[in-house]
Parts: sequence; C-alpha cells; structure tokens
Amino acid sequence: MVMKFRRGTVVTLTLSRGANYGYDQRCEVFGTKGLAAVKNQPETSSELADAVGVHRPKWQHSFPQRFEAAFANELNAYADTLLLGTPWPVVEEDCVAVQRVCDAALESCESGEVVRLKMEADDAVVREQSFVSQ
Repeated sequence: MVMKFRRGTVVTLTLSRGANYGYDQRCEVFGTKGLAAVKNQPETSSELADAVGVHRPKWQHSFPQRFEAAFANELNAYADTLLLGTPWPVVEEDCVAVQRVCDAALESCESGEVVRLKMEADDAVVREQSFVSQ
C-alpha cells in the first residue's frame, strides 16, 4: 500500500507473513535529516562469520516472543487506568482515524482504485492521504 500525504510524504507498507527466512517485521522512517528504524529481533544475539559469510540465528518466531514487553506495558497501562485513574494513552479520535485508514486500504484493494481520504484534525500535520494497494 502506498500512502501519499499532502505535504509530499510518501509511505509504503508491505506485508508478508510467509518469508522463508523467518517472520520479517521491520519499520524504517527516513527523511532529509536522518533515519529511525525498528529491526527484527533474532532468537539469540550470536553470530558467526567465516569464509562462507556471516551467519545469524532466525528471527523470533511470532507476536508472543517479539512483543512480550509491549504486551506487559499494555497491561500495566490498563491497570494504571483502572486502579490509579491514569488517562488511557490512546484517544478515541486516533482509533477512529486508524479504522478509516484501514477501511480505505481495504476499499482500494477490493476495487483496484485509488481511494482519497480526507482526515479531520485539529493540527495540520496529517490530513489528506491517497491509498493505492499493490
């Protein structure tokens, strides 16, 4: 899926759960001032380099292994909300906006057409996107 934002930002999303080298999940954001990346986590930190090449362990298998800490953080946030009255870190408007993006992506995938989505927001950072499923 390709998303194009009004200010020129282009986002490309690719998903595959069937890579023969392991469950590949990574995120890279780059621009004129630098790069931020979230890499795949290997099963272990070992690595072997020899005359044939560099050999690394497979990546962690799936969600329970990769996101154990994230799940624990979500449970802690939930408990803090219930027990301490801490505000929930995700607001309703964000959830609705994400669902609208998902609906537009599905519509584009099913129709094969570009779907234009105007986002409503108080700030001017994100607001108009075009979706093209490939």
